[in-house]
Amino acid sequence: MQADRQNISVATEMIAAALLSSPRDMGDEKRTLFRKNITVIIESTTAYPFKYRKGTYMCYYCKNTFLEPEKLREHNKTEHANVQITVKPRKYEPLKMDFTMTTCKLCGVDIPDYAHLKLHLKAEHDKFIDCTFGECVLPYKLSKDEYCCQICGKRYEMFLSLHRHMNEHYGQYICENCGKNFVTLHRMVNHARTHERGMFPCRQCKETFPSYAAMYAHVSKVHKSNKRYKCPICDEKFASYKHRVKHLSTVHGEKTAVFPCALCPKVFDLCSRRTAHIRFQHLQERNHVCHECGMKFFSNYELQEHSIKHNGERIYQCDVCKKSYARLKTLREHMRIHNDDRRFVCFVCGQSFIQNCSLKQHMRVHHPTHIKNDLRI
Repeated sequence: MQADRQNISVATEMIAAALLSSPRDMGDEKRTLFRKNITVIIESTTAYPFKYRKGTYMCYYCKNTFLEPEKLREHNKTEHANVQITVKPRKYEPLKMDFTMTTCKLCGVDIPDYAHLKLHLKAEHDKFIDCTFGECVLPYKLSKDEYCCQICGKRYEMFLSLHRHMNEHYGQYICENCGKNFVTLHRMVNHARTHERGMFPCRQCKETFPSYAAMYAHVSKVHKSNKRYKCPICDEKFASYKHRVKHLSTVHGEKTAVFPCALCPKVFDLCSRRTAHIRFQHLQERNHVCHECGMKFFSNYELQEHSIKHNGERIYQCDVCKKSYARLKTLREHMRIHNDDRRFVCFVCGQSFIQNCSLKQHMRVHHPTHIKNDLRI
């Protein structure tokens, strides 16, 4: 009888352990621990949680949005200095936090970054940030013009670029197809869909695509205005970060950063464009080599476009003359012949042509003296 009771007790303990280790319980435990860690950080330091949506910084505690991170910090300092801790990590994900100009509320010491914060709280105040389930926050130092990774030092001109980069350091979820790491399950699932192959029809025009990523890109480009960049001053929306920056400068008089090339007179509105210009134009980088013919290219995209010449199937067929092409772009250019789309016009005599190469040939034969002065050729 006693042996039976012992067996029942052991079985009960095994069932209880199994229940405690269920995914749901593990998730609740992770969420509770994350909230505890974040509470310690907010109560002990001047680091602030924040949100980032459509090109603006959003206060975590209220609905105010800011273009400049300095104004967000000032808002937190004056409006939410003694805020009640109501932080609830969404879907067990790390919380974005700004560690710029952070000080310890307990002793007044300046905290340079998140790594030093953890060491300081443990050594000086016996407060422990428990990383059993990974990091509870994504650490940032927000700046108006440039963003630096607090772990490896890489610099970016856009917050979203740095945000994507954080996958490399906080990759808790791994794509089974390519091995890339992601901070959250949501990011990994969205990425994994780009590997799906099959027939993905567009619901609006019924055109089909070989992958979900291609279909999504088509919908965004063709059927949606895709204006995701919102002006924080007048709420006007723009399709690109560049257009929003230009709008802020010309309409609202906001100062925007410029990036001049040190090797030539060109000036760029984005640091990444200046870097690409220097690498392509001045350093003559051509690191992507075609294994078929040996041609070299600056970017992998250029190489992939070129490689179609060697192994691309001619899957795009003209409905009029039945000619086939390997690229959809080439088919669209071909269709201008049937539509008599004469968009290339000679600025000297006014004659129009369907293809740019025909205009160039026309200039060489009939207007050779104007070729050097025509920047469009």
